Amino acid sequence: MHMNADQLFAIAPCGLAVVDTSTEFRRVNEACLKLLGFHSDSQIIGKTLSGCLPKWKETPFYAALPSLLNAQMTFESIEFDVPGPRQKPLRVRAAHIPSDTGKAQGVLLMLTESLEVQQLERRLHKTEYQASLGKLARGIAHELNSPLDGVTRYVDLSLKHLRKEDEQVRGYMLNVKEGLERMVRAVKAFLEFSRQVNAPVNRIVDVNRLIDDVLLLIEHKAQFNKIHIDRQYDPELPLVPDAGLQHAILNIVKNAFDAMAGGGTLTIKTHRIDEEVLVQIKDTGEGIPESERERVFEPFFTTKPIHQGNGLGLVIAKEAVERSGGKIEFSSKLGEGTTFLMRMPSASMATQDE
Repeated sequence: MHMNADQLFAIAPCGLAVVDTSTEFRRVNEACLKLLGFHSDSQIIGKTLSGCLPKWKETPFYAALPSLLNAQMTFESIEFDVPGPRQKPLRVRAAHIPSDTGKAQGVLLMLTESLEVQQLERRLHKTEYQASLGKLARGIAHELNSPLDGVTRYVDLSLKHLRKEDEQVRGYMLNVKEGLERMVRAVKAFLEFSRQVNAPVNRIVDVNRLIDDVLLLIEHKAQFNKIHIDRQYDPELPLVPDAGLQHAILNIVKNAFDAMAGGGTLTIKTHRIDEEVLVQIKDTGEGIPESERERVFEPFFTTKPIHQGNGLGLVIAKEAVERSGGKIEFSSKLGEGTTFLMRMPSASMATQDE
């Protein structure tokens, strides 16, 4: 397939422009005109860069132009952020166009909307961060599993061989065992977290059915703790992307149960606003003190007794919701309870955003 420069300029997915050694525009494509806020090439061709775009004169890009034109740059191309029309920032990648003598004939400019580039960069950074975090969590879990298992076995054996007169030592050993059990729970949470952040988001689910599956798992605990569950479902919900939402809902519900140790009501409500699905989980527990609310999603932060919580449940829940494209927030009142709200995009909405 053979294409000339005009065809390549026309089909390029970004703005393209050629500036000569006098900084005059010699060629632009339609995408470039649109990004720069011009309607026709007659407004820009043959005119200087500073004349057409005076705001660029105060940018690092303009300061780098002489080096680009003299082919003194150590990079083949270099990126800059520059102001665009209507307060929209642009990202420009500039590269000198060499001649047979080695000197530049001009500079090729490739323009995109800076916001789009920043969003892609943030998405890529988050993906890399999640992969690294998952790998680290998995490595820690595997490194701790074997020694923890061995130490726990020896503690159990020691407890079996203690005599009646060793009650004080037994107390010490039971405290050790309690600490080991907490570490085991943390290791399991690490493994769950690593599986979750590394799993691809390739499932879509019915949120109402997902909640019913979660409640089925802990139905016995609700009866034992005298907790009434009030389900208020919107039957017309769209499907949503799923990157571990079952774990998220389960962890939030478990927290709600722990907050209602003497019994209470758990209300789970689902509804939609346009193409967004909302899941509201409300308990009638004691509520979260204001001094602790900023730390709710902080790893290893917990207000539970040492033998109950590891401080990773809500961290895992938040990660699952965000990986599914949603957001999680909460509100709480002392003496009245806590409400967690998950906002999830519909599967069709998530596909459009990609």
